[in-house]
Order: sequence, then C-alpha cells, then structure tokens
Amino acid sequence: VRAFAGQGFKSKYESYEAMVKDGYARGVPMGGDYSGEKAPQILVWAVKDPIAPNLDRIQIIKGWLENGEMKDQVFNVVASGNRLREDGTVDPIDAPINLKTGQFNTEKGSPELMGLWIDPDFDPKQQAYYYVRVLQLPTARWTLYDELKANVKFADDVKREIVERAWGSPIWHEVN
Repeated sequence: VRAFAGQGFKSKYESYEAMVKDGYARGVPMGGDYSGEKAPQILVWAVKDPIAPNLDRIQIIKGWLENGEMKDQVFNVVASGNRLREDGTVDPIDAPINLKTGQFNTEKGSPELMGLWIDPDFDPKQQAYYYVRVLQLPTARWTLYDELKANVKFADDVKREIVERAWGSPIWHEVN
C-alpha cells in the first residue's frame, strides 16, 4: 500500500516506479503533513499478497473534528473490474469462497490497483487526516477451517468468510 498527497499528479502511471518518483516530487508520502491550500490529490496504489486473493477496491477514510466531535467518511477511490460508479458507490462483486474446500475465488478482482482521488469537501482551515484502506476478495474464516479440518459444527448464523483489509499510515492536514 502506498499513498501520496500533493498537486499535479497524473491520473495513470506506466509503472510503479514512475508513480513513486512523481509522488515524492509532487507530494508527501503516508505519515507526512500536507500543507496545501487546495484540495489534496491523493495518489494511491496497492498490490495483493502473492498467496492471497485479488483486490476488490481501495478506499480513503477522511477524519476530522467538528464541533468537538470526531467525524469520518469513507470514499471509494478505485475498484476492480471498473465497478466504481460516478456517485462513488461500487457495484458488489460476486466472488464467494468454496464452502466445501475453503478455496477463495481466483478469477475476479485485480492483483494491483492504482488511482487518484481529490477531497470533494476540502476546507483549508480544517484539520483532517486521510488514510488508505484496501479490501481484498473474501477468504475463509477460521470457523470454516475448523468445520472442514476438525469436524466442528457452528450455528448457521456464524460467519464462515472474511474480507481481509490493509491500511496505510495517515496523511495529515494541519492548520497553524
């Protein structure tokens, strides 16, 4: 997972190396402070674990303090299979696990995702943070493996799959 906040990023890059080079040249990396007056462009990239299922989507979580209360909002930035709609919603992906073997779907999703997002509600006078969250396709949960390997039986309403996530360090927008 990588993310940069800045200005002047391209919407697509020909390689990971080109994206990283431009990210450092035009912005700040995860863990950094964005100090611009314009809404930050946030450049995101993620690649799947080699032994895990493909990726479903990348999201950005924005957090801020409003009237003494912490607020946050989740934004879908890029989704596998061009499922991201203009309104920011994502069409569901049908990639169930095999409940008889625990095997995850290997056909759907993407091994790598890259995208660019601009905060539509940016206020240069408001402190905020942004972090990247990546969702992969579903995998078997420990409860399914216990059922398959140890003949344990759980109630029907017990979850047998899980959507694993990865996230990056926040990028901060601090106001002096």
